[in-house]
Amino acid sequence: MGLPMGRRVLLAGMLVLLLCSAPTTAACETEVANALEGKFPSPTGISPDKDESIREAVRLASVGQHVGREMLWQVLMGANLTERQIADEINRAMIENGSNPEWPSFSTIVASGANGAIPHGDPANDGAGPKQVMVGDVVVVDLGGRVNDWVSDVTRTYVIGGTTNATVLKAYMAVYDAQNLTFPLIEAGTPAWALDDIARTHIEEQGFGEHFIHSLGHGFGVCVHEPPLLSGGTDDPLFGLSYNQQPLAPYDAITIEPGIYLDGWFGIRIEDDFLVNQESHEFLTADLPRDLAWFMIQRDDYEVSKALVPPVESVPETAFLPAPLGLMEIVALVGLAGWRGRALRDEENGAFAFSDDAP
Repeated sequence: MGLPMGRRVLLAGMLVLLLCSAPTTAACETEVANALEGKFPSPTGISPDKDESIREAVRLASVGQHVGREMLWQVLMGANLTERQIADEINRAMIENGSNPEWPSFSTIVASGANGAIPHGDPANDGAGPKQVMVGDVVVVDLGGRVNDWVSDVTRTYVIGGTTNATVLKAYMAVYDAQNLTFPLIEAGTPAWALDDIARTHIEEQGFGEHFIHSLGHGFGVCVHEPPLLSGGTDDPLFGLSYNQQPLAPYDAITIEPGIYLDGWFGIRIEDDFLVNQESHEFLTADLPRDLAWFMIQRDDYEVSKALVPPVESVPETAFLPAPLGLMEIVALVGLAGWRGRALRDEENGAFAFSDDAP
């Protein structure tokens, strides 16, 4: 027997208040809890088509990453852009393509240079502040869309203009390879902590262990941070989740997002989304590049067009007219003209001799 209508309305009202007042993990009823309590479809209107909604939310996140990377390329081409301006353009593009404008997945993070060493970017400005993004910056872009109440959470890191710095390159490849080591083990029944251990061991072997300062990943669904926590044995205040020993389940959506953060210099994080299933997993972000070539933004990565290159201020035609000549300029020009005329006559009469030898 279902709940009485009055109680259903009361529960719905309480959940809406929680979600609106503090959209943190504690305020979120996960899809697992809803399923266990027989609340699908939720009285709040949370849609039951989870997997397809998340796939679409991931597509929107990919749109956001492509827009963000292209704007960072504009910086390489001479544009003056702040972290906030880039984040706003990313948000606009995701909303135009169907992301929920009233209930974002989370505040888009654009963290450049030293701000990238803070996992969630500029803390005083919701992850994207007034700092101007500069050529040579390593930039962390972390974003997500929301479709039918379900979210995505995708991060890429870029370096504007490329780099030959050995530390930056080694850190990037350590994160990239740590991800790759975990992917084959993403399936129902794998202990969540085991994935963290594998990635963390690799990053430690590369010499960056103390700079990997959060868990490997987390679940996501109605909220961006939900159980399970992919942690090797500790709570994670960054994600707002507590350590648990539960294995991955076939209804989980999870992120894999190792990161390396060198305080005052740069940060690197790559984050991909997966749907867990009994046999293996669905790699939702597989089509969004994450290799070294995608990391390095180069001048020839995009075609130059008026839509991308910063507009040049129009110059009035009068600016190209010669300035009025003064008396001294006129006298000098008359003298020069007379000398040129004599030189031409002398040349005709054989007065000049030319040589290929240097003087």
